[in-house]
Amino acid sequence: MWQENVVAQQARSEDPGIDCAKHDGPDVNSSGLTSPLAKRIRGLREGAGMSQARLAELVLVSRQTVINWEKGRTLPDAESLKRLSAAFGITLDALLDERSEEYLRQTARDRRTIKVAIALDFLWMLEILVGIVVTSIAHKFLSSNQAYAISDAENIVHTTIWIASIVASWKMQGIKIEHNLESVVDVAAFLEGYEPGAALPQTFVWRWLLPHWTLVTTVLTFSAIAWTFVLLVALKLA
Repeated sequence: MWQENVVAQQARSEDPGIDCAKHDGPDVNSSGLTSPLAKRIRGLREGAGMSQARLAELVLVSRQTVINWEKGRTLPDAESLKRLSAAFGITLDALLDERSEEYLRQTARDRRTIKVAIALDFLWMLEILVGIVVTSIAHKFLSSNQAYAISDAENIVHTTIWIASIVASWKMQGIKIEHNLESVVDVAAFLEGYEPGAALPQTFVWRWLLPHWTLVTTVLTFSAIAWTFVLLVALKLA
């Protein structure tokens, strides 16, 4: 009966891993019950907001492999453990340490903070341009009282976004210092979960766009300002 269970376990597994039925100890359970390592892999993946398919892609295995790991059917081999630690952006020791879940939760919070800060920066710049156009239209086509009411409302929105952007940027700066993120590429790699020093994708975005992000955003900003100026001139002449 025991041998039949081993065969059944192996038949369910298509992945490069170690069959749990072949090992003794508290971390391995031949009945398929979730082991501490299995729980940790699932917790780290969910904490990173990562799907099983995405993790499988990063670790170079199938999605069924990840499912088997998380259900305790098999254990990752040494090479898979290294890839898992790289995918989660932690060391191998941290992956095998229960405290890594808290570490990843904090890292996930840091990533969300950076994303919010970036979004607020863009929103603030967009609000400036939209606010100029809206108030200009209001002063041209509405009564003075209505136009000034819109201007006051726009100022409130502008100030609110500006304050939120400053707070978020201050938090992001602290995170960049803590994780030693010196460039836009470093920040992008951190957001994508790459371990420091890991090889990055050789795509257009990573090789050209991100390294020249300052130039790209400068060109886009001046283009937006130019089009806004053209629109204001058109409104004035209308």
